[in-house]
Formats: sequence, structure tokens, C-alpha cells
Amino acid sequence: MRSDNRFIVDQEVECDIAGERNAVMLYNLSPGGCMIEMRREDVSEGSKVEVRLRDLASIPGQIVWRIGRNAGVKFETPLHHKVVEHFGFRAPEEDCDPHDPRDRFGNPIPN
Repeated sequence: MRSDNRFIVDQEVECDIAGERNAVMLYNLSPGGCMIEMRREDVSEGSKVEVRLRDLASIPGQIVWRIGRNAGVKFETPLHHKVVEHFGFRAPEEDCDPHDPRDRFGNPIPN
């Protein structure tokens, strides 16, 4: 069970995985960890990582689960909640219009 709220991020960030620098998609972020999508599929649970959040922070952690190229990272030291809020965005609290479907960025979805 998670003890922290996760914020949706959807940004490409740099990440050192097992000593090798990689570009990964950061999908969500909380003070205690994050979910990333890697280009590599050969990374195992327990691998050491360091997630780089631009110039704000570089957070060491460990992969605690992996499904395909997606992985959950647990940070060694919790990230300050203000950094998490800076990177996260909140989805608008609007109901979906079934006659005008849009993706999470507000772009129309073609039929």
C-alpha cells in the first residue's frame, strides 16, 4: 500500500540505470517513488537507479517491480513534496463528453 499520493507527470527525464544513462518516460511521481517506462527490457528488480529531475533533483533509488518496460522505483530518501508538486499536474475535474472524446492532453481523438 502506498503512503503518498502520486502525481501524473508524463515527461521524458534522464535516468542512470545500473550505471548507464538512459532517457525514460516518467509517468508518475510521489515523495517515495515513481513509475518509469524504459527503452530497455533487460533491467531486473533490485537494480539501482538514479532519476534526474532536470536541475532540481537527482534521486537514487531501486527498481521494486517491473512489467515489460515499465518499472516502479522506490527512492532511497523521500523527495520533498514541493518538488513532486512542481513536476506533477492535476487532470481537470471535468466529465468526459462522449460526443467530443479527447485524450488526457485535451487533443481530439479521431474516430
